[in-house]
Amino acid sequence: MNELLDLALLAAKAAGAAILKHYEKYEITYKSDHSPLTSADLAANEVIFKILEKSNIPVCSEEQILDFKFRDFNSKFWLIDPLDGTKEFIAKNGQFCVCIALIEFGRPVLGVIYAPCTDEIFYSVGEGKVYKNGEQISTKPNSKNIISGNSSYSKRNELIAAKFGLNIIKCGSAIKFCRLAEGGASVYARFCASCLWDTGAGEFLLEQSGGVMVSLNDFKPLNYAKSETKNDYFLALNSSQAPNLDEYLKFIKPLIKL
Repeated sequence: MNELLDLALLAAKAAGAAILKHYEKYEITYKSDHSPLTSADLAANEVIFKILEKSNIPVCSEEQILDFKFRDFNSKFWLIDPLDGTKEFIAKNGQFCVCIALIEFGRPVLGVIYAPCTDEIFYSVGEGKVYKNGEQISTKPNSKNIISGNSSYSKRNELIAAKFGLNIIKCGSAIKFCRLAEGGASVYARFCASCLWDTGAGEFLLEQSGGVMVSLNDFKPLNYAKSETKNDYFLALNSSQAPNLDEYLKFIKPLIKL
């Protein structure tokens, strides 16, 4: 597993460098769902594929979705988002990252998130250990923050914050999971669309730091071995709030249909 981690770390760093080369000048097109696609996304994707292909493990990317027969429950595959937070990249707020996860039997077993602008790289291969820039992190005392996206904000977060005495903070991309893992935020509830590659690495980092994340559809961990690439809405709690999962779910369940 350490050899695979080394490859993932190398790929993430190389992708970050490729992204930053396009930061001041890039080309942009739009996908069929009207979401932006930049030359930085494509450059990062190419670099990651070139490196991860050395593992002889299939790669599923937001930009090159793997056929389901190679990413079903019995498959082992890389799940990547070469540039998570393209809107943040365009806005030049620095809140974008590279996400790389390794999936086995429908669940992540390795996770890497790299934020190029701050040169922060978070990673784990399990055993309840998460590292940031080579140092094992320990979750800080309860931050009492609920974290939300810049473009995926929901009024439901205000209701959750009021109920549990939380402050609302915002952050783009899967960097939110890093803040949960290191204790800068304690709750992340998502009530809008996301995809498998948006969460695979982040969910693994969160769980290995003692947190928990569940679907708001079946209240189980997310399934990464499904033909549909869209995620359910979900709730993520860091280690300080994980013991209160049932209390949060009891309050949030009626909000799902709002």
